Amino acid sequence: MVTIKDVAQDAGVSVGTVSKVLNNIYVTAVYKEKVEQSIKRLGYQVNTYARGLKAQRTNTVAIIVPDLISPFFALLVNYVEQALAEINYKLLICNSHCKKEKEFAYINMAKQNKVDGLICVTYSNSDEYLSDDLPIISIDRHFKSKVCCVASDNYYGGKIAAEKLIETGCKNIIYIRNGSTISSETLKRGQGFMDACKKTGIDYCAMEFGEETTLEKGGETEHKVCRFLEECMNHDKFVYDGIFASSDSLGQIIIEKLKQMGLNIPMDVQVIGYDGLRALNVGAYQLSSIKQPVKDMAFTCVNHLMKLINKETIEDLTILPVSFVDGGTTR
Repeated sequence: MVTIKDVAQDAGVSVGTVSKVLNNIYVTAVYKEKVEQSIKRLGYQVNTYARGLKAQRTNTVAIIVPDLISPFFALLVNYVEQALAEINYKLLICNSHCKKEKEFAYINMAKQNKVDGLICVTYSNSDEYLSDDLPIISIDRHFKSKVCCVASDNYYGGKIAAEKLIETGCKNIIYIRNGSTISSETLKRGQGFMDACKKTGIDYCAMEFGEETTLEKGGETEHKVCRFLEECMNHDKFVYDGIFASSDSLGQIIIEKLKQMGLNIPMDVQVIGYDGLRALNVGAYQLSSIKQPVKDMAFTCVNHLMKLINKETIEDLTILPVSFVDGGTTR
């Protein structure tokens, strides 16, 4: 590997002069040209990691996500990388597969100064692994220690989902969710839904199906949800005429099962999800949904993290607005 000393020797200058050129510090035009020609000729590449250790900066941020199969997490990672690239930072992607051991290992890696900061979507009880000197931004999740959280307006999202179902003629509606019950902004989706139902006096129900966060095809949660839907048939009529699912992924499972049962969506049953995902993230909305501002969430996380890295103060909680999108599963 070519070193800075090799460049200095080839250019006939001191190591200090080469260092100044690499760090955009003024040297005469003659010396700068000699150094740049030697760098090109020798194929020298800056060891940014070694430079980062010396400067206590690596210009690298890590993001922990439960999976990269989910369109939501894939889109989030894409926008986080885009936001970081605009300020010359790199992104290290950590896929936890919802396994707490992997989450803990990635957090420990960050604490060991391998990255400047961490953005995380975690559903494990990892408070004890955090430290006050680790710049960290959480998406949705609340920690016991003081960690900034960025989230969409989950409560309002649940509220407008209920109001939309009621507005379009539903008389008996249900909220179905899966995922972790650890303190999180996402739990407010159900609360907003139920408060809106209570306000109008409409019949409603809420059901939870385990802490499996990533919905795998043929997984335990899918089987439980499908069995429940089958049990909701009464004399060839489905008990509920409106369903609010805690995510678009869950909503799609519900829609597929209802169709298999011979029900028409949305004439027999209306379904609203949460996330606002589109086919390949560019096509039509896959179902009517509460759209999260994924790009704004990503750029806000990066902006807040940079402030933490620079020892600036930020708010403990940042809530971003949501909106309803029509994906053809509501009337």
